Amino acid sequence: MKLSLILILLFSNSIIVSSNSFDELISKGDSLYVQSDMQNDLDYYEQAYSIDSSDYYLLLKLTRVCNDLGEYYYELHDEESSEKVVYDGVDYAERFYSLYPDSARVYTYLAWSYGNQALFEGGKEKIKLAHKIKDNAAKAISIDSTDYLPYVILGVYNRQIGALSWFERLFANIFFGDVPEGSFENSEKMMLKALELQPGIVIAAFHLSLTYKEMDEEEKEITMLKKVIELPELDFRDTFAKQKSKERLQELLD
Repeated sequence: MKLSLILILLFSNSIIVSSNSFDELISKGDSLYVQSDMQNDLDYYEQAYSIDSSDYYLLLKLTRVCNDLGEYYYELHDEESSEKVVYDGVDYAERFYSLYPDSARVYTYLAWSYGNQALFEGGKEKIKLAHKIKDNAAKAISIDSTDYLPYVILGVYNRQIGALSWFERLFANIFFGDVPEGSFENSEKMMLKALELQPGIVIAAFHLSLTYKEMDEEEKEITMLKKVIELPELDFRDTFAKQKSKERLQELLD
């Protein structure tokens, strides 16, 4: 009887220690994320994942930081590091989906992860991923139409599909399968909706400027570039977007 009681107490204590360790790791990771220290942030989240691989918020944070870090490395032209962490993000996103298929954020993060994966895939796989990006972002909006991020994703998707020439589309349809629909007009519509929901989001304004560039809408592009420069900077994407916007604006006004 005494032995059983001792075992119960020991087992209970081990649960408490594990729980505290998990919470502490998450807290440290969150603190580093706020400081934009993404690599060390990821390390703490991965340690927490080894304790509990099914926590909703941890899976969300892991997927998010892998995509953040992947995009950061890609901007620095470190494609090897970018590819590795992007594929880790896809794995986390798919586990996120397997456990929480009713969450709008799950579908947003799937679309985001597949969009970054497409940077490293060939033609046939890109077409498959294009369908996944479109379907998952649309699913996210059908569940929660108030989140700006799936609109940004669909805006980028529509611009990239809309930029295909008739020959590129024909070639892709013949050799890689059905190319999904997309247009500059829908890209503009999605980005404007994102900015309606979150007027201060630099990345939405920046991508809208790229859409106007594709549409040869120079005045609208200039207006949006100026908006990008004026908006407050929140993360590393904003830093790169502002730099590119200043360069493009100077090119247009010179």
